[in-house]
Amino acid sequence: MSVVSAVSDNATMCSASNSDCIDLKSDSSYVYDSQLLGAESKATDNIIINQRNYKMYFDDNNVLKKDYNGKVLTFQGSFVDKGVFTIDGENTKITGKNTLFNNTVFNIKANGVMLTNLNFVLNKEFSNNEFAGILINADNVTVYNVALNYTVPKNCTGFGIYSNGLDKDLSDVKLVNNTVYMYGNALHEGYNYGVVLIDTRDAIVSGNKINCSLPLRPVDWMAEIYGGISMEAVTGFAADSCFNLRLSNNDIYCEVNGVALGEPTLDAVIIYACHNSTIEHNTITQRDYITKKGEVNYLYGLDVYLCNNVIIYGNTIDIYTTGGKEAHGTAYPIQVTGQAENITIAFNRLTSFSNGPNIGIYSQNYYGITQLEIISNFINITGFASKHQWALVAGIELQDSNDVVFNNTIIVSTVNKFEKGFNVYGVSYSQTTNGDHKYNIQYNNVTVNGDYAVALKGGSGSTVTDSIVANNILNANNYGGNRVVTISGGSNNVIVNNTDGSKPVAVMDVDKYSDSLKSYLNSPFKGTGLSLGWLNSDSASNGISSNNTNANDVIGNNPNNSSSQSTKGQLNSTHYAYGSSGISIASASSASAGGNGILAGNDQQKSYEVSKKIDNSKDEFNLRFIIICVLFIIALLVVGYKAKRTKEEY
Repeated sequence: MSVVSAVSDNATMCSASNSDCIDLKSDSSYVYDSQLLGAESKATDNIIINQRNYKMYFDDNNVLKKDYNGKVLTFQGSFVDKGVFTIDGENTKITGKNTLFNNTVFNIKANGVMLTNLNFVLNKEFSNNEFAGILINADNVTVYNVALNYTVPKNCTGFGIYSNGLDKDLSDVKLVNNTVYMYGNALHEGYNYGVVLIDTRDAIVSGNKINCSLPLRPVDWMAEIYGGISMEAVTGFAADSCFNLRLSNNDIYCEVNGVALGEPTLDAVIIYACHNSTIEHNTITQRDYITKKGEVNYLYGLDVYLCNNVIIYGNTIDIYTTGGKEAHGTAYPIQVTGQAENITIAFNRLTSFSNGPNIGIYSQNYYGITQLEIISNFINITGFASKHQWALVAGIELQDSNDVVFNNTIIVSTVNKFEKGFNVYGVSYSQTTNGDHKYNIQYNNVTVNGDYAVALKGGSGSTVTDSIVANNILNANNYGGNRVVTISGGSNNVIVNNTDGSKPVAVMDVDKYSDSLKSYLNSPFKGTGLSLGWLNSDSASNGISSNNTNANDVIGNNPNNSSSQSTKGQLNSTHYAYGSSGISIASASSASAGGNGILAGNDQQKSYEVSKKIDNSKDEFNLRFIIICVLFIIALLVVGYKAKRTKEEY
């Protein structure tokens, strides 16, 4: 069963003759060495496979023959329109040398398989491979340093890398230092996901570059929020029911290439029912220059549904759109939809610019208890506000049960001229949901061009009780401190010791961190590493444009802790002055020159711990030895010539 068949039984199919597909030509410049036909190294069980000899190792259905299970397979040269290569032999290791798979894909069906250093260029729909360029149907599978470029045909389904645990729960899948480029064309039908994992426990997704150009599509609300990730037709990265997921150090970029009718939506990242997960140190970027001012779009950087015990730490999430209109649309860096408990959002940098409603962190408890701890984030938000209930621009909007908001720097601005009564706030509960609501808001530095820095508005059937707003630096249009806090619709609430920054206030220390954040910071994840010693210098290099093109480039584990003050929690938001953090949202959100476009490169090396690096010292020794020998021979020739000339003179 696939993610598509779980929702729809009639996904659109495309043929090779589809006029919307790019015509890929065979690499005729590659010259095959006849000595490589059937070549096998007895010392390493390293088998060289090319377009001429691959039938020696795969049967008529392109399934690896049992005699070669567990071997090292090195693919060489181009493989054009070969369909699906299926690997069902455990612990088989696959790598490439100058390899290009043109409309040729892989199905990994055996445990312990490693797929490394390969290059894919695809422009067809692969319905016989669950619509995926790389399909994973087994445990402990590693995909490392693979470059995959997929132009999905119009209104067809396509996934770059797909870990499919729908029929059998999977575990320990590792996607490390890969590059996935996707140009999606599912404007009206089909599903386009750059990378997707379903029912895959203990997965690690680290150091990858996921770069997608996708259309805006309406969300399928037929099952309300219970439809899984397939509610969303398009996304850069999706994970559904992946317990203990670790999404680390990835660069995920999504730009809009078209707009469908309805409520056009795009999630850069959607995390659904992935309990006990960690989302850390990622760069998530969204750009929509297609939607015009006065038109509606719904953008979400990180969209979290029905998750408990999740850490969201140290991410940079930036959204910029020309679209949006009064009271319609979103451009939210983070959205959390409950039921969701013990969600920690800490030390993230969140920026967004829109011409419609806009919120840095939005959460709501309509479907169940939602409890967040929001600590030490930088949030800079710009949007279009008015007196309309839905024309809200806020740093944080919490329609939750019991939230903590500590030590954040929040800057909120509007694209239109502010008028009294506009819905512009730093921290707010302004759109009511039923039930009791409790908030602890302290040690923050908030600047807004509105009437109130903090606004907690209860109402009929919705109360704000036992809440505290204290020890904050708060500045609004005309006043600061306690005067720019309003709480209504409840009882036993406290507003105390808030200033405009002219007087000192209490500061936060690490003792006030939650137990979950303390545990995360004090016990950095190290992992078991990747065993890449089997990659030798002859097979490790594929000449691909990926995050790393040589196993030597993998440089160890990324610890959560840092020597900087910010990760120790000692850089307090209440120490900031507005001028030190009040950068222009336009410059903060817009892409830099030569920046992160759909085919932009990534100069930063992402990494995951590697247990064994490749040793090239032998190659370096051989080169030095050859140079020394050449110099010695030249010296002998010079000495001999001088001796001969001296003898002739006498």
